Amino acid sequence: MIGRFPLEKNAIPFFWIGIAFFMLSCQPRPPLHRPPEVDSGQALFSAAEAERAAGNRRKALEGYSEYVERNPGGPRAVEALKRMAGMLEEESDFESAISLYERILQDYPDHSGANRVSLDLANLLYRVGRYGESKDEALRFVRRFPSDPLAGSAFLVLGKSANALGEQVEAFSWFLRASSTLPQEGALRREVDEGIANLVQNADMVLLGQMVEPASGTGYLPLIYDRMAGLALETGDLEGARDAAMALVRSTPDQHWVDRGRIVLDKISEELAVRRGVLGCLLPLSGPFAIYGQEVLNGIQLGIGAFGASEEEQDLKLLIEDTQGKPDVAIAKVEDLAQKGVMGIIGPLASRTAAAGAQKAQELGVPMITLTQREGITETGDVVFRNFLTPAREMDLLVSKAVEEMGIVRFGILYPDSPYGLHMLNLFWDRAEKAGASITAVESYRPDAVDFAEEIKKMVGLYYPRPPSIAEKRKHARPAAPDAGVEPGSYDELNEPEPIVDFDAVFIPDSSQKVALIAPQFPFHNVFNVRLLGTSLWQSPELLEQGADYLQGAIFPSGFFPQSAEDFVNLYKENFGTDPGILAATGYDTIRLVNRLVKEQTIRTRRDLRQALLLSGDFQGVRGALSFDDKREATTSPILLTIKGKQFVSVE
Repeated sequence: MIGRFPLEKNAIPFFWIGIAFFMLSCQPRPPLHRPPEVDSGQALFSAAEAERAAGNRRKALEGYSEYVERNPGGPRAVEALKRMAGMLEEESDFESAISLYERILQDYPDHSGANRVSLDLANLLYRVGRYGESKDEALRFVRRFPSDPLAGSAFLVLGKSANALGEQVEAFSWFLRASSTLPQEGALRREVDEGIANLVQNADMVLLGQMVEPASGTGYLPLIYDRMAGLALETGDLEGARDAAMALVRSTPDQHWVDRGRIVLDKISEELAVRRGVLGCLLPLSGPFAIYGQEVLNGIQLGIGAFGASEEEQDLKLLIEDTQGKPDVAIAKVEDLAQKGVMGIIGPLASRTAAAGAQKAQELGVPMITLTQREGITETGDVVFRNFLTPAREMDLLVSKAVEEMGIVRFGILYPDSPYGLHMLNLFWDRAEKAGASITAVESYRPDAVDFAEEIKKMVGLYYPRPPSIAEKRKHARPAAPDAGVEPGSYDELNEPEPIVDFDAVFIPDSSQKVALIAPQFPFHNVFNVRLLGTSLWQSPELLEQGADYLQGAIFPSGFFPQSAEDFVNLYKENFGTDPGILAATGYDTIRLVNRLVKEQTIRTRRDLRQALLLSGDFQGVRGALSFDDKREATTSPILLTIKGKQFVSVE
């Protein structure tokens, strides 16, 4: 038995559509001379209408098709063809519908509804992406029915088709004609407005210039001038932006557009008021972070030649302001520096003041090169840069070295219960696990602690009493101590039990002062042969002076290695009497990079400075090659340092 698909109520079988088009062939033919309608004509048409009203599309199509076949010149032939085309269009059989519309226009050119059929055909051709044919049909409509009430709709089709074909100037002209013809309200008028708005928004300056004259006297002219002013501002053409903004203000009494023009003029005035070569410097020069702010300032002043020791002629002037380490002060200082016309700002330094200052700088459009470790600071906006080693990059390098190159796969973490300590704990832990290592011991301590015995004992199982069974088992498992006494690495059975050290390295994210206190307590509690890992905060002469004997082979990341920049180090010592750290080196490199850009490029505005920083290329500083990536983060690579004797030495 041969099965067949069931026919759905509203489905139109391909077989019957084929019959319909066989009977209604679209081959070119001269206009029909209507013969008298056969007697059954009206009955056939009425029956088809009834089937259509009842939702029986198949039978309706059969009926209309039979009517046209028997009565090609009948009074309802065009209506039957239009009914069929509409039904096929509703069923998304667009090509068949197009063929029927074309048949009507060819066989019945003088029909009273030819204008509507022509417009429907043009719209359907556009809908299926046959833009050239759509445009041609709409043009035929305009030529044949120039004063028709539907002409506005035809102009709209012409505009859409021309735009789709990439003919924007012509499209704009047709949209304008549609706008002048169509009613002020309604869906078609909204479509025209949307088409013009899209054209203007995507146009370049050349195309916008070609739109001005045709749009003169229309409500679209302010839209064009507004776009021209915005484009000119984006490209730094301040004179062009000013001309467009003035034209915008003059083109309309509409307060909305007048206000927009004045905003552009105000921005231009601010840009042109910038003092070339003048930079702001925002640092904590008093308060708890003053020591760090002063070190950065030392480096900046050395780099700008304030002590007569610059390596090259300087074209910069500094306006130095004290943030006091307070966010509200930083905000006020950014506003003040902006009013004084600085091109950009270096700083702030501390996390909270940097976040507050960066937000205000973004609002005012003042490029800012922050010197902070705060994660995500450059996400504040497109004028915020960062030139500093971030914790994330520190941990990427440290964990990669420890796990992938040194083969360390078991880590302990001893960290201060502070925001910094918690942040570094999470960064290190995440990266260690991702690299396939495990964290086997974790302990925290108070930020003000000076004794770490309790935490270290907890890490190695010496703090809590052990079950007797385990203690006895471990007692008999280890060799007895020699008669001469207890050797390092062995244990006196009458005192503490043997520590359980199930880690090969310990990560300590704290300052050099704290690490110098912590390191000796590991061997004091019989924890030997464990490598210590840290952060860039370890890089301090104090660490070498106070704890070097207990930190041999320790590893930590750094953004600055003095031994690779001896000239800078000697220059700094000569002027300040101490060795420079990463803060001084960062300030030195930052100011020298900006000076190089100002010397080599024409930088008149803040926009110019931002663009120059993005395209600066590699500048060779004392910390290495310096440039900024597309996220405005400095690309200077960190290095790893270790302790050998009483010196910091590059791991490489």
